[in-house]
Amino acid sequence: MDSKILRRYERDLVLTGFSSITQKTYYRGLVNFLKFTGDIPVDDINAEIIKDYLYHLIVERKLSQSTLRQARCSISYFFSQTLNREMEVANIPCQKKEKKLPTFFSVDEVISIIEATENIKHRTIFLLAYSSGLRVGEIVNLTIQDINRDMMRIAVRQGKGHKDRYAILSEACLEQLEFYWKTYHPQKWLFNGYKTGSQLSIRAIQHAFKKARENAGIKKTGGIHTFRHSFATHMLETGGGIFQLQKFLGHKHLKTTLVYAHIAEEKTVATSPLDVFRDKFSHVISSC
Repeated sequence: MDSKILRRYERDLVLTGFSSITQKTYYRGLVNFLKFTGDIPVDDINAEIIKDYLYHLIVERKLSQSTLRQARCSISYFFSQTLNREMEVANIPCQKKEKKLPTFFSVDEVISIIEATENIKHRTIFLLAYSSGLRVGEIVNLTIQDINRDMMRIAVRQGKGHKDRYAILSEACLEQLEFYWKTYHPQKWLFNGYKTGSQLSIRAIQHAFKKARENAGIKKTGGIHTFRHSFATHMLETGGGIFQLQKFLGHKHLKTTLVYAHIAEEKTVATSPLDVFRDKFSHVISSC
């Protein structure tokens, strides 16, 4: 495997401004692809070899569609950007993206998971994730200054897509945050790691959430990101606006947010407006 090419690829990922997570995903995807091609020179790799690799991932590795898309993108970026070669990756057949509604927890399930969390720091994180719909990567990057009491908002800096936004701050969660602050006295980062001045890791939060879910006896699969889905679903169910939700979640396109409207709609009992305003129509309705 040509280390010089990999360094160039790594450089290009940084120059493009991809997030550190995307950089690692693309880099790992390219390394796996080049391992598959073996001794074949990069200049000799063609569309047929790429097809063979993607076929291998589908049939033998049985990878998910999201992982396949990542692999495809990492290869496409390599040839178009690093090698400046117009490979016909776009013309290679691609499986249709599955349309699935996001999994979410009921209110009782959310409560059970939080109740099963004895650690104050973890309990505060889970309440924050549910009450504001934050991604776990956004939570670990929060500082003390990002909590705005006057506006009752949370400043999310450089979230997904390198975008700043404001998320909603729950009054109940603010009380929990105040209790947490008095207990831990964080300095720079809102949630410190084990080492002084370090951030709490995403993996540590994910592990704590899995443990809490298991302790709560919740059989439904889903990690802490499911609390984000739960926030969105419950907000719409309780009368929140779709455009407001889009802003809080940081979605670029409304269609991304609308998926939660479909979930909320399934739990809504359809009622005719005539029944809602029956009293106002009573004088024009004939009865037996």
